[in-house]
Amino acid sequence: MIVGIDMGGTNIDGVIIEDGRIVKSIKKPTDRDNPFAAIYSTLKELLVDCDKSKIERINLSTTVSTNAIVENKTAPVGMIIQSGPGMTYDHLACGQENAFIKGYIDHRGNVVEELDISEIEDMAEKFTKEGIKACGIVTKFSTRNPQQEIYIRDILGDRFNTVTMGHTMSGKLNFPRRVYTSYLNCAVHSTFNDFAVNIKRALEKEGIDAPIFILKADGGTMTINSAEEKPVETILSGPAASFMGINALLPSDKDAILLDIGGTTTDIFFLADGIPLFEPLGIKIREYNTLVRSIYSLSVGL
Repeated sequence: MIVGIDMGGTNIDGVIIEDGRIVKSIKKPTDRDNPFAAIYSTLKELLVDCDKSKIERINLSTTVSTNAIVENKTAPVGMIIQSGPGMTYDHLACGQENAFIKGYIDHRGNVVEELDISEIEDMAEKFTKEGIKACGIVTKFSTRNPQQEIYIRDILGDRFNTVTMGHTMSGKLNFPRRVYTSYLNCAVHSTFNDFAVNIKRALEKEGIDAPIFILKADGGTMTINSAEEKPVETILSGPAASFMGINALLPSDKDAILLDIGGTTTDIFFLADGIPLFEPLGIKIREYNTLVRSIYSLSVGL
């Protein structure tokens, strides 16, 4: 038995699937002021007369991260960016504050110029004075040698609730996309983790200890614990679920445009000969090109 929960900006949907069939479903309004109560009441009603011992897996999808970005309700982020020589960096600015620091590691992973520790200390102090609790650290070739990103994180210590290092986001070399991906990971971190905490609390209160998975933007799944570390992968979790549901109910071998009109966004998908278009390099959300692999979709705020 599988329990599926989708938390959107307007409604929470729950289903129970057994032997490949939906045996029960429920829809309840989302209470953004008290998300735990909304999640728990939905789960409790869904599981009435259900043998909880048969639950093998919890599958989640959610638009909480997508909505936070579309509605401009993300957390303030301070970015520490080391671009090195060879390119201007003004266009990389994102978040509330940006520090473009000295130091450089070349494309072979060799340290060419060491960090200026006092510069990093000054920027960290500035960020904290402004109330920033999330910090992204991205150096140009950290995928070849993450040494300086790790060192900066160690310098920051416990001054920030969330610290994202660029080399943990992707092994690909696209530096601007890695900057934006790291920024968004910081920006939605608290939003997604609040959702995850409420889901875990609700399941624990119902006495369910089945493994929890969440849908990623590319239609695959990841564990809830992995998603808490890398919530940027869940940015288009809700739209991916919408596409997979539409595609399952209306399979096609034609070119098509599919729409899911929700209360917060309208999500648009495209099929070519029945096959969904895909963004293997990374999806763009708002003005940010990312390294998040995704089914190609457009999320338009209502």
